[in-house]
Amino acid sequence: MPSRQRVLVSEVAAILVSITCGALLAAAVLVPAPADVLPVVILTCIGCPMATAFDLAQARAAAHEPHEQLRRELDRIPETPHPHGY
Repeated sequence: MPSRQRVLVSEVAAILVSITCGALLAAAVLVPAPADVLPVVILTCIGCPMATAFDLAQARAAAHEPHEQLRRELDRIPETPHPHGY
C-alpha cells in the first residue's frame, strides 16, 4: 500500500478506534457492567488506542522517509558553479 494511503487508513482507524473505545467505556460505566469484566474493558479501551497511535506514528514515519533519504543524497552531491556564471 502506498505510504499516503497507509497514513490515511491509519488516521481513519485511529479515529474510529478512539470513538469506539470511548463509547464502550462509557457504556460499561453507565450500564453497570459485571465487576469481573470491568478491568478487561478498561485495559482494552486504553490499549487499543495506544496500539493504533503506534501504528499511525510508524505510517507517518514511513511516509516521510523517502523525502529524508532524497535530501541526504542531495546533500552528498557537491555543488558546482553554473557554466554561464549565473
